[in-house]
Amino acid sequence: MLRRLMLSLGLMVGLGLGAQGADRPAPPPSPAEKELQAPLTLEDGKPTQGLAQESSPSGLRTFGSLVLVLGLAGASLWALKKYGRGRVPGGGGGKLKVEETLALGDRRFVSILDAEGERFLIALTPQGIHLLSKLDPGDRGEPGTFDEALSRQVDLGRPVPVKEMEALLKQGGGGH
Repeated sequence: MLRRLMLSLGLMVGLGLGAQGADRPAPPPSPAEKELQAPLTLEDGKPTQGLAQESSPSGLRTFGSLVLVLGLAGASLWALKKYGRGRVPGGGGGKLKVEETLALGDRRFVSILDAEGERFLIALTPQGIHLLSKLDPGDRGEPGTFDEALSRQVDLGRPVPVKEMEALLKQGGGGH
């Protein structure tokens, strides 16, 4: 994050200094250019509007505009992330959440999944996803709930061979 911020700040300063190089005074106009810039007087006697002297924007003004645009873009992204995440495709909704996950090693995990208020203890293996048990709604928020639900299914006091764990997963939950 800090690296990205420093890169952005360096880029803005570089662009600001580059824009200041454009502030060099233009060479004096030639006599033909002076004649073209002079207002014309038409037959009705009214002078026309001459070309206004256009001054290039200063480096400070360019830098300020860049900071303003980048600030607005950053604020928009922050607001979208904080308040509009459920409305953006791929942003995830509020109906399905993984509350907690425990890695068992060898690409095997045990997780608590909350699906519309119902909680499930599931196992994730390279072969698939298995339902270990449905958790009681009263267990929510109590410390040790995850450990208790896991210990009901697996004795954590002893090492479990992979084949035995797979057999336990197959017998414990038929849901894939």
